[in-house]
Order: sequence, then structure tokens, then C-alpha cells
Amino acid sequence: MSRQIKFTLGGIADGYKTVEVVITGDSVKAKILRSGLLNVDKKNFRDVEVSDAWLAELDALDIFSWEENYSSENRGGSQWELIFKHGRKTHRACGNGAYPENFSRFLDWLDVLFPELEFVDRKRLERMTIDFAEERLTLDRRDKTLTLEKKNSSHVYDAGDNVKKIFDACQKFLDGIEMCDSDINFSTRATFELVHHDGSITTFTTRYNENFLPGLTQFLSEIRGIMSDLTADIFEPEATEIVPRQGKYIFCKVQFKGNYKSYSYRTDDETLAVGDIVDVPVGRYNDITQARITEIAYFDEYEAPFPIDRIKKIIGKHIANDWEN
Repeated sequence: MSRQIKFTLGGIADGYKTVEVVITGDSVKAKILRSGLLNVDKKNFRDVEVSDAWLAELDALDIFSWEENYSSENRGGSQWELIFKHGRKTHRACGNGAYPENFSRFLDWLDVLFPELEFVDRKRLERMTIDFAEERLTLDRRDKTLTLEKKNSSHVYDAGDNVKKIFDACQKFLDGIEMCDSDINFSTRATFELVHHDGSITTFTTRYNENFLPGLTQFLSEIRGIMSDLTADIFEPEATEIVPRQGKYIFCKVQFKGNYKSYSYRTDDETLAVGDIVDVPVGRYNDITQARITEIAYFDEYEAPFPIDRIKKIIGKHIANDWEN
């Protein structure tokens, strides 16, 4: 019994991409009918070689369960239409800025046949490896696994359908950390290797000084919340009591309300603590606004993440009680 798919995705700004796929038994034929603004010609693919897992994924997507229409008040997303025929049954679904829950899995499925159409962002993160504190954590989107290698043990966990949530957390974590060249040596550091969808690899190092690895504690907390079956501890960079040290500079990471990204400031106030709301200067004209301290660390001048004479300083604790959690 044959299965046929005709799928269109796009918008006025980027044009529309349209493809067709016909599956008869193990035989797969595919066509590119439109490629949007990409420089891709129309093509016919006959007898495409695919894996059994790829064929099984189409059944797992359960397209017949998709609603007929998905819409959103946010019109910034793409428009799409899908016609799926399986034997005598036909199902039509479409959307404008809204999608079925497993829509990204469907785009991954199409990307196997049509990588040149970029249904999947070429720079999407596919695997992240962190080497830190004599341990290695690897998150793999394709294999849907989380692997933790410790000194005397190795642990592999199945992320299953939670893999997208995990990589969303990864990206938020990466957006908030400061990168250094991977060949720079620090007494303690974390090294990252990022593998992207197009096969390119990015490596970098971030400094770790006392309890100051930006966002790691929050990131690992999110991972534990997503994967409730984790039994092994991951790194466990527990916040330690920060003891003032003579001759060291105090650096604070802060977050502004409604923004997950972290920003660095200096302070001379040793009484400030994680969770305090402080007034800080922002922008070219140093407008005063409020932010929450998320991390604190002490650095020697040569270890400081920014030049001492160029980093802005916290003005002080915010006195008014007008910060909402």
C-alpha cells in the first residue's frame, strides 16, 4: 500500500518550498517542486535509499492524528500545508505560525531526503560534550541519549521524546556563557565541543573560578527536571560559601527581568549575595536599571573575564521593593 506526501512550507519573505514523497514498500521516490529563495533546482529522485528506521519514523509521527488547522495570533511563523495519502485515506493539515507537537520531528524526517532545502537549520546543535571536573557529559540529539562518563563508571540514559526540550535548555545555557580559546589554560576550566547539523564543530573553553561557571547549576537543574530517571550526579557544582579574599576582584553575574541571558559587573561590596536585587548602569548613557545577582566569584586581575578598567560596576542594592519574581 503506497503512501504519498505533498508538503509546502514558507512565507512571503523567504518564498515557499514544496516537495513530494511517494513510498511503495521499500521504494522511495521524491521530488523538489519549489525551493523558496534557495538556489536549488527542481529535481526528481528515484529509488532513494533510506533506512528501516526512517520508514518506521513516518508511522511513529502518526500524521492522521494531526488537526486540520493550526493557527496562532503570532503571525511571525511560517505557513505550511501537508497532504498525506495512505491507501484510500487522505488527510490534509495546514498552519500559520502554529504546528503539531511533533512537527520538528517531521522536518527532521524530510531533511534526510532534502538536506539542500534546509528544512532544518544548518547550525542547529546536534551534539554537545562538556569536559569538566574530570567528568564528561555528552548530549546527542540523533541518538536521543545523555551519557555521563565518570572516573570509575559510565552512565547512558535514553532522552526519548524529551530530546528537544534538552537541547532547548542547552541553547539557553550556551547563550549565557563567555567563551575563551580552547588552547588557553586555566587552573580549572570547562571545555565544550559542539557539533552542528551541517557537520561543523565548534570548540571553546570557559573559565571556572571557585563557584563561577555561568549558568551550569541552573542548566543541570533543568536537565534533572526533564529527565526524572537520572540516578547519577552530574558534575554537582554546588554553590559554596564565598569568602572574601584580599587582593581579588569581585565579579557578579546578573540577569534582568524577563531575560535569561547573564551579564557581568564588578563590585567592591562584599555583602552582596546571590539573589540580591541591585541597581546597575546599562547602555551607552548608563541608564540605571535593576537586575538580580545569579552568581558571584573572586578573580585575580590576570584571571578576570573582562579588563578591570572596562567592566561596569554595580551601583548598590536596590532599596525599593518593586521587583516581582
